[in-house]
Amino acid sequence: MYRLALLVLVACGRGSPAIVADGAPPPSPDAAPDAYVAPAPLEIHGLGVMGFVLSWHGEAVMTAPLYTRQSAFDVSLNLPLASDTAAIDQYLAQGGVPLDEVRAIVSGHAHYDHFIDVPHILTLAPDAKAVTNLTGRHVLAALAPDRPACTNEQPTPVIERSRVIAMDDPFANYTDYTNCPDQRPDGAPLHGQWLQVGAHIRLQAFCSMHPAQVGGVYHFGAGSIDTDQCALPDAASGWLEGQTLAYVIDFVDDAGRPVYRVFYQDAPTNAPIGQVPDEILAEKPVDVALLCVGSYDAVTDQPEDILANLQPRFALSGHWEDFFQGVGSTATIPLLDIGTYVQRAEAAMPGPPDPGFLVDGVPAAKRHVLVQPDSRYAVPPRAMLDQ
Repeated sequence: MYRLALLVLVACGRGSPAIVADGAPPPSPDAAPDAYVAPAPLEIHGLGVMGFVLSWHGEAVMTAPLYTRQSAFDVSLNLPLASDTAAIDQYLAQGGVPLDEVRAIVSGHAHYDHFIDVPHILTLAPDAKAVTNLTGRHVLAALAPDRPACTNEQPTPVIERSRVIAMDDPFANYTDYTNCPDQRPDGAPLHGQWLQVGAHIRLQAFCSMHPAQVGGVYHFGAGSIDTDQCALPDAASGWLEGQTLAYVIDFVDDAGRPVYRVFYQDAPTNAPIGQVPDEILAEKPVDVALLCVGSYDAVTDQPEDILANLQPRFALSGHWEDFFQGVGSTATIPLLDIGTYVQRAEAAMPGPPDPGFLVDGVPAAKRHVLVQPDSRYAVPPRAMLDQ
């Protein structure tokens, strides 16, 4: 039972109408309809587990990958666990991840499978910030060059505090609590604001939750870290989740108008927690939902509820792998019914995908895809008629 608990732990408009793309400026009324060039596709690289690289207009967002692996036996014994920097270097290089373009490394909570590799990746992506929760910020404080309360030797790598953003910091106001007001910290506003992390990228967080991983009872890594740390956690169990967050990630044009909108969760939720308020969706619909499969059976009506809320054009589901196996393994989380999840997702997203939605260079057959390690996707712009 304990091994099972660990296996699912974080789970997881003039003349002929011109075609324009949502969020992009329409052509001049005097221009020929075919003079308009649609925006380039949004490129998505699935790294495995809940790791993705979203790239557009020379900038990228990475959702935290997991290349460090430890056996279920070693995790059960609470043995020491350090980030596997050699594996991180190897797989990011093999995948051709554009680290110089990464502006943010995003994590919705601070369990080890979502956060342990972030410090090293920050050293490889010099223009990236860690976008996390307060627990994640307190953990990474162990690597800050100024650690006034610490007497131990400075751990490595060194990460400047300015590179770590806690979205649930009540003084930052980057988290929206509309759908779970009881989670709102004292002094924090109900509605969130956007965080700009690049010339063409903005993010906003939404209060979410992490279910207990086994039978609605056993919850690995529950709780928060509320003070700056002097060292990174020794074992997997020390990486506590903190406030779980979901995200909307917008890729915007030069005028700041959203061209692509991506939703990201790294844990399934009970509605309406973890969902996006209607007023946000009314501004710009979701193009792609990045959803977490692990522990979907520990909450109600997933993935149907989140898909009904978001109404995305496409959905990519990850975090279904048994991550106690080697990187790239397609072994599934034991006893988790992946087939039923896929059937339910496909039923909630009927109809063919828009032309131009590619999976590893091939037109996609369906609007929902179960993400395979090291897979690649091209998302076309949302076309509409300029009335």
